[in-house]
Amino acid sequence: MLSRLSLFAVFLIAEAADWHYTGEHGTSDWPHEYPDCGLVRQSPIDFPKTEDMTYDSKLTQFQFTGFDDLSRYSLVLHNNGHTAVIKVTGGDLFVEGGGLPGRFKTAQFHFHWGHSDNEGSEHTFDGHSFPLELHIVNYNEKYGSLADAASKDLDGLAVLGFWYEVSHNNNDDIAPLIEQLSHVPTKGSSVPLNGFNLAQLLPIHNIQSNSHFFRYPGSLTTPPCFQSVVWTMFQQTIPISSQQLSMFRALHEDQELQSDHFLVDNFRPIQPLNGRVIYRNFEVTAVGETQATQTTKPKRDMKINVRMHLV
Repeated sequence: MLSRLSLFAVFLIAEAADWHYTGEHGTSDWPHEYPDCGLVRQSPIDFPKTEDMTYDSKLTQFQFTGFDDLSRYSLVLHNNGHTAVIKVTGGDLFVEGGGLPGRFKTAQFHFHWGHSDNEGSEHTFDGHSFPLELHIVNYNEKYGSLADAASKDLDGLAVLGFWYEVSHNNNDDIAPLIEQLSHVPTKGSSVPLNGFNLAQLLPIHNIQSNSHFFRYPGSLTTPPCFQSVVWTMFQQTIPISSQQLSMFRALHEDQELQSDHFLVDNFRPIQPLNGRVIYRNFEVTAVGETQATQTTKPKRDMKINVRMHLV
């Protein structure tokens, strides 16, 4: 049994390690180099059809604190060679509710994408891939830090996932982020993300069915693959244009701007369920209609039943 200090060291080493998605040190090698990657509650997974999931009435609405108040936080966009990550470098942002086991502090946002518009997401739905997937990484505040929480089995982390789908038009909500990707072209490059409203990455501007989500116990999708994640994937997709997607594919996984080592296909293969139950927060009726667990009808100018707390 690894000590707390040893687990912390593993997490830090994996963050800086030279692991890859293909070739040497690729996904097939992860279980040998990081033993947790070979355990039985790994992520990502393929979500079954909604009727094959289990309804859980305890999966109520989420509460987001601080996301819509730009004065509360500071952000940095960083290319770490594996993804484009938005680090919350200052401020206190929290996520709670939604059946989560406590209050979780937001640490970072990152993306997974493919080499084309036909694949790129880590999680799939009934075998269907999406071109982009967003992960919002939050740690249980009772553990004090992301590094300390990352190894805590079952309740250390809560990751909110969102699928993107190709649209004919640009998504104006994420345009400010897309425009900054050209400033982090190579591994190790960073740029302050000033004036970007994180709430624009949340589904509060989309249709009400975004309050439908799925839940399962899983793991980090990159080494060291700790099985500490309460996973939430939202059912409704977010639009993004092919042109906007191409900006992610223009990033490099190394420090050579002129190289052809582009950062693409940064998704782990689907992992077996191994008997895990997948839950949904809405009921499926006999005629295929759905009903969210939330009982409070949202106002007409609110497009999703998610509370934003600006305390």
